[in-house]
Amino acid sequence: MREIISNAFAGFISLLMTVIACLSYSSLIFSGDLGSHLNLGIYSALVSAAIVGAVMAARSSSPFTIAGPDANISALFALIAHSVAVGASSIRPGSFVSTIWVTISISTLVTGLFLYAAGRYRLGKWIRFIPYPVIGGFLAGTGWLLARGSFKVMAGFIPSYDNLTVLVQGQYLARWLPGVMLAAILILVLRRAKHFLVMPSILIGAILVAHLWLFSAGISMEKARLDGWLLPMLPGNFVSDTWHSLSPGEIDWNSMLSSAGNLSALMIVAAIVILLNSASIEISTQSDIDVDHELKSTGLGNLLAAPFGGLVGCIALSRTLLNWKAGASSRLPGFLSALMSAAVLCIGASYLSYVPKAVLGALLLYIGLALIIEWIYDGFSRFSRFDYFLVLSIFLMIAATGFLPGIGLGIVAACMLFAFNYSRTKVIRHQLSGIGHRSSIERSFHEQQLLDAKGDQIYILVLQGFIFFGTAYPLLSHIQDRIGAESRLPLRFILLDFTYLSGLDSSSVLIFKKMVQMCRTANITLFFVNTDPKIVMLLEEGGCSIVKNIEQERDENSCCSSFQDLDHAIGWCEEQILSGKGIDDSPPSFEVLFSQIFEECKSPIAELEPYLEKIALPSGAVLCKQGDTSTDLYFLESGQVTILINGASSGTKRLRSMKSGTIVGEMAFYLGKPRSGTIVADKDCIIHKLSANSFSRLEQEKRELAFAIHKYVVRLLAVRLAYTNERLSQLKI
Repeated sequence: MREIISNAFAGFISLLMTVIACLSYSSLIFSGDLGSHLNLGIYSALVSAAIVGAVMAARSSSPFTIAGPDANISALFALIAHSVAVGASSIRPGSFVSTIWVTISISTLVTGLFLYAAGRYRLGKWIRFIPYPVIGGFLAGTGWLLARGSFKVMAGFIPSYDNLTVLVQGQYLARWLPGVMLAAILILVLRRAKHFLVMPSILIGAILVAHLWLFSAGISMEKARLDGWLLPMLPGNFVSDTWHSLSPGEIDWNSMLSSAGNLSALMIVAAIVILLNSASIEISTQSDIDVDHELKSTGLGNLLAAPFGGLVGCIALSRTLLNWKAGASSRLPGFLSALMSAAVLCIGASYLSYVPKAVLGALLLYIGLALIIEWIYDGFSRFSRFDYFLVLSIFLMIAATGFLPGIGLGIVAACMLFAFNYSRTKVIRHQLSGIGHRSSIERSFHEQQLLDAKGDQIYILVLQGFIFFGTAYPLLSHIQDRIGAESRLPLRFILLDFTYLSGLDSSSVLIFKKMVQMCRTANITLFFVNTDPKIVMLLEEGGCSIVKNIEQERDENSCCSSFQDLDHAIGWCEEQILSGKGIDDSPPSFEVLFSQIFEECKSPIAELEPYLEKIALPSGAVLCKQGDTSTDLYFLESGQVTILINGASSGTKRLRSMKSGTIVGEMAFYLGKPRSGTIVADKDCIIHKLSANSFSRLEQEKRELAFAIHKYVVRLLAVRLAYTNERLSQLKI
């Protein structure tokens, strides 16, 4: 029972603030020359509060959601209504009421379709890509429109340089000055007091004070309405009165189409408001909100409200947080607020006519000033100087020329800001050298020494992100600096690894073409590694002649090639360096390859031969399989073998390749565990097998030789560990 009472109280507070908000926003839209048709605005606002509010109460990710008209959206509707009214009345006097009503309906319908489609196709994440300063500029601009519009509600006209003297005249000053004072009180109090009853109490108190003043001054309700202190007398039934006032034949379609530009801005602002309000509610209530679901639900609510002439509605941040702080624990308050809004709409409420215009104007002025303070005043210390300049520029553009030019400036600024910020992002994830970043081919000590001396001729760049002209040019400059480095060995190979690259655009292809030409001039082979076929096609269309398989194809006019993975590309480059040093001209003997073993103990190879079993392994043959229980150690005299591992999800991959002068199988030999991979011969091999039993005999009979083998294996493992450490240190750069 206590929970029901708590939710009912929260629903009442939400209804109270919803009705006041509907009166304020409709007064903003239907003010000045449109003031005599305020009932149409209140009708549209209450339709939104009832239908959109009910849909969001049922479907929103947050159970505390209160939805309905929004201040930012209403500021744009005020521009649309004024534009349509001026155009329609100039052609057919009296037609603007029906034209505005249809404009509201179509705007809500189109915005609803846009929001529903955005949620349906999960485009909410793209809205998040709008730069924060651009959003700040939009909202500060709507704050300016709300602040200006508040004077139109209170004084009957928008202040400008030409009418400032009129604004300070006694009869007008008395209308807007109390509203300005009330807005100042709201700003000062609400920046410090966070209790949910503060704002409703101040607004209700202001209404009571205004009526006490009218009573003490002896001003009747009729005269107060006539003098513009109170709202005009409203009808008993908004629905019947509104529908009877419409004339379908009086609609001016040309004037309505003239507001298409503002309609585009309306859809963008509605999506932004939903995004920001959802994020704020998430943080305040510590709950999770699915933005795409909110977009879809809001779109559905607006689609249902559009045929009845409802304003565009969305999540109301202040009213939702007020509902949550008032003790709401379920969806009941949202339904109660929507249901009672529908009751006010259908039954009518003549007491709404007793709300002072100064109170409604003060609420609009407070919301507008709060936005300006948040983004312009507080933003000065929150944003960087560049971002703040962007916020201020969009705000001034909206204030000087209107919202549509501000939207255009914001879009252009967003593109420029993205390009500027992304161009500062490091497109080079890692820069590596062939000395510290070797292939997985295990080589003899002699070959390793040669690669230590000449490995710097291999230059590896692991790229990341998205490459466009702004990031491609720094990449070209970086490669130019490396090619021209006199303190290092001249480059022979440049490897560009595209593993972490999300893509590139056509503007960067010209830079890559220039890179290819530069490499051809310097006699450098350029490799594109892990490239997507679409990227290869884009590069070739841009003039980069790429050899698909450099091991089989030869093209004297091309200096660039592609490789499937980085390991094979590095291995190929290493082979080119070694082949130029005559390594393969005269293969060394077994005794020479493993001379370090015999140098340690000064024993001839003849002492080891009785313990070894010589195996001739043809190309493609399997020496042992992954998972086999084998404890043999193998000395590779000639040829090459590869260790393959078979993963459950990744398939078969090359772990390491071994060339002559290396040993294989040491893990299973020393640990006694099953083979971690399958050993396959890449070429015809001569292998010497040392079984565990033979090694046990060797330890008993030739201890010094067995110790030398142990020491050799330890040194080999230490070299591998040092290489691994060097590779990790390069990847941390």
